[in-house]
Amino acid sequence: MKLVGVLLAGVLLALYWWWPGLVGAGDPATRPSVLVMGNGDLKEAQTVVSRRLIEEGYTVAWVDAPTLWCDIADAFADTAIQPSQAIVVYVDSTAATATCSVSPDEVALRIGEAAKELTQARLVVVTGLSEEPDVVVEAMSENGIRIVDPSDLLGGVDERMDCLWWDDCIPDGKGFGYVIVRDSDGLTLAGQQRVARMIVASVQ
Repeated sequence: MKLVGVLLAGVLLALYWWWPGLVGAGDPATRPSVLVMGNGDLKEAQTVVSRRLIEEGYTVAWVDAPTLWCDIADAFADTAIQPSQAIVVYVDSTAATATCSVSPDEVALRIGEAAKELTQARLVVVTGLSEEPDVVVEAMSENGIRIVDPSDLLGGVDERMDCLWWDDCIPDGKGFGYVIVRDSDGLTLAGQQRVARMIVASVQ
């Protein structure tokens, strides 16, 4: 009986590990597990984010996001890609609402409705990659849309951040080490990895 229990536990563990790939994988061109629509720092992190999603068994497609939140709903309507697990969206907040003619609340409502028309997959909105506030994201959060905000893990430009267990740390002479997650060019590789891990956790 003990052997049967061990074997059963092994099978359950294997199913847990491979389940996203078994039920969520699809043709990346038409029906991926995850569709990422992003620009700015998230677009720069495409390789790292895609790698993390694939490691978890998901297929992933990327399309460039419009520069304005008020154009996201139309972008959903225009795409032929049908994700089965999640739509991940990021719009650089520095110009996200610059010329929108409607209120942030109305923009947020339209995005939520357009996402539901596109697919039953979960809508995940990424924010906090820049230090600019984003009123549309705030409105979407109030509407119950899932928000990924890794800002607490990113810090400021050239700020030394404590290492997390997966980080490739820079020795500091104290036995702990640190990482720089943001520099004058944007997110470093360490910063991109932190963003990617938070996205994967929200997709699962």
